[in-house]
Amino acid sequence: MAKKQEEALAPAHEPEKFENKPSNLDSLTHRELETLYKESTETIRFAKKLQWWTLGSTLLAFGGMIGITKLVDADRSFGDMMSLFNILLAVAVVFALITYQMWQHTETRKIEVVSRNYSTLFARIRRIKSKREANVQRYIMLILLILAVILGAIVTHMGISLIVK
Repeated sequence: MAKKQEEALAPAHEPEKFENKPSNLDSLTHRELETLYKESTETIRFAKKLQWWTLGSTLLAFGGMIGITKLVDADRSFGDMMSLFNILLAVAVVFALITYQMWQHTETRKIEVVSRNYSTLFARIRRIKSKREANVQRYIMLILLILAVILGAIVTHMGISLIVK
């Protein structure tokens, strides 16, 4: 009975024993891998920044298309041309967003290869966030970015249609 009480009072999660095993890399190779790791993380940040910049400038371009259509007192043919440009821009931007995502995926794979050559502590810390969780988050964000472009294109088309009647 006393043993069961002790078990109940013990912390729910005992820290597991962990022994760090350093990498077997020589210092030159270690520095090379550090450089690759750093470049890949910077490239991922850059690609993410490009995704958001592309979305923002696309939405501004959509707004500009509506403004131009309104300012020039456009006729039906001009409205059709702007609607076509709207569709082409949306398709090109979706392609660019997907390309940025593929670029990030490539850099993530490089980071994974580099990480395998570091210490076991490094690998343990990298596993805190699972690969599946990171992929789910990454692709949810991509879907939301694409939906924002599509909704922007729809609103732009509707706005142009209302202006040119």
